[in-house]
Amino acid sequence: MKSSLSRALRSNNERAILSLIRQQQSMPKAQIAKALALSAQAATVNINKLEEDKLLLRDAPVKGRVGQPSVPFRLNPDGAFSFGLKIGRRRFDLILVDLQSTQRTSVSVEVHEASVEELKSFLETHIPKLISQLEPELRSHVCGLGVAMPFDIWQWQAASGSATNTLSQWQNFDLKGYLESQFQLPVYISNDNNAACCAELSLGNPNNYSDFLYVYLGAFLGGAVVINQQLLEGKSGNAGAIGSMLNTDREQLLSQCSLLSLQSEFDKLQLGISVYELTDSQFSDHKRLVQPWLEKAAEAISIAMHNSLSLLDMQAVIIDSPLPSKALEQLKQLSIAEFARLDSRGLRSCEVGLGVCGEKAQSIGSAQLALSHHYF
Repeated sequence: MKSSLSRALRSNNERAILSLIRQQQSMPKAQIAKALALSAQAATVNINKLEEDKLLLRDAPVKGRVGQPSVPFRLNPDGAFSFGLKIGRRRFDLILVDLQSTQRTSVSVEVHEASVEELKSFLETHIPKLISQLEPELRSHVCGLGVAMPFDIWQWQAASGSATNTLSQWQNFDLKGYLESQFQLPVYISNDNNAACCAELSLGNPNNYSDFLYVYLGAFLGGAVVINQQLLEGKSGNAGAIGSMLNTDREQLLSQCSLLSLQSEFDKLQLGISVYELTDSQFSDHKRLVQPWLEKAAEAISIAMHNSLSLLDMQAVIIDSPLPSKALEQLKQLSIAEFARLDSRGLRSCEVGLGVCGEKAQSIGSAQLALSHHYF
């Protein structure tokens, strides 16, 4: 499959217009020109081009008190599509989103341990199936494939409880080369927690924080840093690796804050429940089992908050996870309480909020990679 859009990178003005409309959902031409400091002519030329390329749609005219009715423009959801792939240590998630970042379809599979061959089988089966669900004339609108995965995944073999060398396969595997050759799409690879943070920046952050620590509790604890509403990636794309911070016992925080450890407790009791699909009712039913784990996780998150605030005077900490809403809210409250017990002299307090994307944060974020490269 070859994307007809893979060659079409948009101009800076076009990107600014698309990004603004994505943020505001819809806007008339005059407001777009004012917000971006564009002349009326420049706004008209760029909007006409985006409309001609079927990236923008006109809404019904809105009548004002004086003058001609204004015509709002919005993103055309069918204007472009992107795949997002989340490679986890025990799970693969594949998602297809449109230009409005709305999920069109998705598929997931849990594996005993992520292997290269299982990933190939998963993708070669499901990418063609997901593409076939689009109308024939839209299939060439897929602009790329974004991948979110733990960097150096092979280093986490012991931490994930593996007794085999399956994860070591990834060290010499050319993932980008395989994907581009197999599916004929541009491929963009990111740290999994950076990708999740991108999803929060694009679709969440309702309080519009400029600077925040993003905490994602998945298979292991991880994070990302946002400064001036931009993701801070660092020299190797690994900034915000809070799971590698040390606790008072000189152990990495991820050793006490891991969904894999909670899954292990469930498996010991043969509950047949996946922590990635835990519901509020299941959380309530098994709260006595989950509660001690939440308390340990909150302690780890509070240490990460404290260390991060010592370096970066942030407005907020945003916590997200596949956990159900009741468990996530309790994790937030416990983290605030644990932070209050720490010696925070010299630090400024910050707000603590919850992310909006949950289980799909990393896969949604990975899908944003291709859309951002081409359009935003």
